[in-house]
Amino acid sequence: MRIRPTARLLVLDEQQRILLFKIDDGVALHDQRPDLIVYWNTPGGGVDPGETFEQAALRELWEETGIQDATLGPWVWSYQRLLHFPSGRSVLFEERFYLVRVTMPQVTFANLLPHEQTSHLEHRWWRWTEIATAAELFMPPHLAGWLHPILQGIIPTAPLALP
Repeated sequence: MRIRPTARLLVLDEQQRILLFKIDDGVALHDQRPDLIVYWNTPGGGVDPGETFEQAALRELWEETGIQDATLGPWVWSYQRLLHFPSGRSVLFEERFYLVRVTMPQVTFANLLPHEQTSHLEHRWWRWTEIATAAELFMPPHLAGWLHPILQGIIPTAPLALP
């Protein structure tokens, strides 16, 4: 099984909304949610060789949103998710989530990598209440519950390992 270190971002705007992307994983099957193919997820992606998680987080922020010069906040969560592919290949994503606060951002998909151009269907700024009541699927699971303390200013002193 391949292990993929991944940096993800909790991008919050001045209205306390979080930026999420609607992702189509196509043929990938998630270990914990086999029905999960199209879902909402935070910006982020793999850590390249020689990169730190923090460097990858800022690079991914620019690639997936066009947002530059953001200050990376603390690493707040860790999460592991396993994807299975029809080829028999499995990938374990070891994700670190970093907090980023932005003011009046304009999001662009202009810098997406070719495979992201087909998997990233749309973006949306979500309020916590919308996530908590939506029938949509979110990654990580139970996003609303994990996000709520952060929106209240309760930032973990050490990263929380999400189940």
